[in-house]
Amino acid sequence: MSIPVSAKQLAEFSVPALSVGAAAGLIAGGLAAFVGQPAGWAVVTGLGLGVPLMLFGAGYAVLLALGKVPAGVFAPAAVYWVIGFPVSLFVHAIVTEWVVTGTPGVPPDPWKFLAFRALISMGFAIGFLWMHEQLGRHWWPHILDRNTYARRVVEQYVHLATALQARKAATGRGRN
Repeated sequence: MSIPVSAKQLAEFSVPALSVGAAAGLIAGGLAAFVGQPAGWAVVTGLGLGVPLMLFGAGYAVLLALGKVPAGVFAPAAVYWVIGFPVSLFVHAIVTEWVVTGTPGVPPDPWKFLAFRALISMGFAIGFLWMHEQLGRHWWPHILDRNTYARRVVEQYVHLATALQARKAATGRGRN
């Protein structure tokens, strides 16, 4: 069954994913200010990291909304963020150098830079997926009546919970 794509509904559905990227940017900017960087640099740090993470987060949410990745499954998120996380940090590095030196530039050994960030992206993927689901479980039911994508994803989570409960009962672990 194909549902016509609605940009407004996709944007509304993506609010939790956008929030995760915004939170990461706020934390990065806050840490920069905490260690004594000038306020302008702290803002650039927050935006330089937060904006790419917000965009990639929204991209993941769109894939989830359109049924291209299953809800509640880590592997697709890990594959997605093995690209999205290093690219976001690469953009952050370019923006930071631009602000500090006045000229955008790439980090030394860019392939090593990207490869190392790809290795540590699994940690971000775990955190993203957890936070996205935590925020989503509060947001999506709120928009369920008017948002087709929220309805579809909430139904997927209900199906997963039901299957898990049935499996738990079948193995005897559900006894009180």
